[in-house]
Amino acid sequence: MVNERITEGIVRDHFKSDALFTSIKWEEQKSNSKRICELLKGQSKGKGSGSGYPEFIVTFPMDSNYLIVVECKPNPNGHESKERNKPIEYAVDGVLHYAKALSSDYTVLAIAVSGETQAELCVSHFLWKKGAKTHNENISDKTLLSINNYLKLFENEQFADNLRNINITSKAIKLNEDYNNYSIPEQDRNTMVSAILLSLLHAPFREGYSKEPTTKSLGEAMIKAVEVTLDINGVKNKNAMVGEFSKLLNQPIFNQEKIKNKKEKNAKKSIEVIKEMVAYLHKNVYPLLSMEDAGFDILGRFYTEFIRYAGSEQKQGLVLTPSHITDLFCDLAHLNINDVIYDPCCGTAGFLVSGMKRLFELAGNDSDLKIKIKNEQLIGVEMRPAMYTYACSNMMLRGDGKSNIYCGDCFQTKGAVEFHKPTVSFLNPPYDVGTAEQMKFIEHSLDVVSKQNGRVIAIVQMSCGIKNEKDLIAVKKRLLEKHHLKAVLSMPDDLFYPVGVVTCIMIFEANKSNKGRKTWFGYFKDDGFEKRKYQGRIDARNKFSTIHEKWLTSYNNLDEIEGLSVKQEVEAEDEWCAEAYMETDYSTLCEADFIRKMNDYIAFKFLNGIE
Repeated sequence: MVNERITEGIVRDHFKSDALFTSIKWEEQKSNSKRICELLKGQSKGKGSGSGYPEFIVTFPMDSNYLIVVECKPNPNGHESKERNKPIEYAVDGVLHYAKALSSDYTVLAIAVSGETQAELCVSHFLWKKGAKTHNENISDKTLLSINNYLKLFENEQFADNLRNINITSKAIKLNEDYNNYSIPEQDRNTMVSAILLSLLHAPFREGYSKEPTTKSLGEAMIKAVEVTLDINGVKNKNAMVGEFSKLLNQPIFNQEKIKNKKEKNAKKSIEVIKEMVAYLHKNVYPLLSMEDAGFDILGRFYTEFIRYAGSEQKQGLVLTPSHITDLFCDLAHLNINDVIYDPCCGTAGFLVSGMKRLFELAGNDSDLKIKIKNEQLIGVEMRPAMYTYACSNMMLRGDGKSNIYCGDCFQTKGAVEFHKPTVSFLNPPYDVGTAEQMKFIEHSLDVVSKQNGRVIAIVQMSCGIKNEKDLIAVKKRLLEKHHLKAVLSMPDDLFYPVGVVTCIMIFEANKSNKGRKTWFGYFKDDGFEKRKYQGRIDARNKFSTIHEKWLTSYNNLDEIEGLSVKQEVEAEDEWCAEAYMETDYSTLCEADFIRKMNDYIAFKFLNGIE
């Protein structure tokens, strides 16, 4: 006898095993949403006036304009009627009945599923856009898809990207909390996650880690899997990376039989804890690779977010640049297909990743050109061995392991870097070295790209542009004697949340005298992003695409726009920020504005050590 519960079980298991499941709201046979309940009131599939509910309702907490409804039937013969007008008996008829009722307020993805086995399963998809009179049918997909692919059917990439980012951030935060509860130091957490993700790329480890009998055998298997992965990817400095990963085997979790969790009364066996850590990444993060071309990129984004929330960046002077800003650098530089990108303090390789993606877009379907980009056009230097390991790991987790990333001091590796003839340099120098030293990184980059008449774009502390310090002014004077300060952009105060630092972007053109040339100053303090609990700082309302276009248009045209931009010729002793030259409309100011700005000023002085 047919059983609809079996069909529902297939659908439920499919969604719950998805890597993005934790980012959606899953409801069965009912909804806690007052809005949905009102729309389904009187929508019983029968002749009665009661409310009706599909088998499953999927909503998205970060965007209330979209939802998914699923209707199930056990028999494939009950999948669809000829006229689609029998909602009680047929899955397609039923799901369209609900989608029509909900489409007044939502864009609805309606899924009809029939059958009791995977082999006989019949699936149909329909998109009923908000306010539309009828639906669009997706005839190409006849099987259950991943949540990521369902997001694509909504035809709103920003919405899909936001949900992926929320999923990535929430997993990164959870994993950091777990590691913290076992008293694993921040840097060791980063190294461990890097090692596990790289080892999971090796099928034998992926299939056999759960069977390892001891922490020693599991640790050795993981390091061996990493070595194989590094060999396959042709990493230049494999030994340096293996050396960093091997240090993990000396940590307490690999040497003690039991380990204590701060939130649990009794200690647990270390082997069980390590397997749980590997299993979590295997189940919840590794599947991100399945997201077609975006897979490696999304996996890499998780890795970057994990490092961001590990907390080590603030202690070590490392501030990770948000991805929408590293992408912005590519626009500001007007990257072309022949550009060679250099980052002298590459950290986790965020700028190289964005540069690689942009150059790949320019290369189109030319696979040979993409190989050339990976092998010849991405140059990085990172002094700290651990961070060097993270940079190489990040590039590999983005689908590239052959970039020219050097482990050393960029001032010492200058000759090796100049061999590659970089044309553009992106950088976020360490902030704990002081303002003058940050500017010396920019000076170094300009020296490297000068022979190619290149460009340098750097994001530095705002204090680099406004402090009146002898050493800082000396560096700025040297820069202006040789190069043109094309633009300075004041960035949002909480751009690097959860790290508190106020920054600006400086753009230089090499080998162009600054004398007699004006600098374009942009007041880019609002990027539309908002801070959300457990999600970090996100573009929750999809504002950035419009803001980004406005920023770029004004920058490309060097327009002077009231409240946004101004042009001014400056010297080394002057303040390099839009706030110093823009006129204020005092008629709009109120007491709340004064209080807010005073609080901002006090916070700025505290964070930058200004007395």
